[in-house]
Amino acid sequence: MRSLVAFGTKYGSTEKVAETIADVLRSSGHTVDVADLRRKPMYEVDDYDMVVIGSSIIVGGWSKGSKRFLEENCEILRNKKVAMFVCCSESYLRPDEKEAQRKNFLSNVAEVHGLEPISLGLFGGEIDFDKYGFMVKAVLKKVGVNREFEDAGVDISQRFDFRDWNDIKDWTMRLTQ
Repeated sequence: MRSLVAFGTKYGSTEKVAETIADVLRSSGHTVDVADLRRKPMYEVDDYDMVVIGSSIIVGGWSKGSKRFLEENCEILRNKKVAMFVCCSESYLRPDEKEAQRKNFLSNVAEVHGLEPISLGLFGGEIDFDKYGFMVKAVLKKVGVNREFEDAGVDISQRFDFRDWNDIKDWTMRLTQ
């Protein structure tokens, strides 16, 4: 099976997830290309049997590149085997809201584009305040995100990884069945 793993990211956390998904698919016999949607991909979606598309969640929504990819390719994707995932730190901060997050960040996005994915993956992200510029840090502080992380036991002076690699690998293995 020929698969495309396309992802949008701002700070690189989702890229690591996309590469892990690609590695698991390859280990299951898939031929896999990986497209970083921060740049216009050079791949034709028509050439793939399955497309896995992912995004980081930035200010409550999908990355620009991932949104653009969905908008430009939704008609082709409707006739493909599609899976979608997001990397979202809110799933760590508010675990009791995971179903609402899955609906908001995945089900609703799929519905808007007329897609019926075979699977939806909601994964944690990575927080590294050292990567953020002054403006991002100021906005996060103003809206209380810093306090939320601190209340959840996260030392915001350190890089914090919310991703569950076993969950990501298990989710990907289910795509091959």
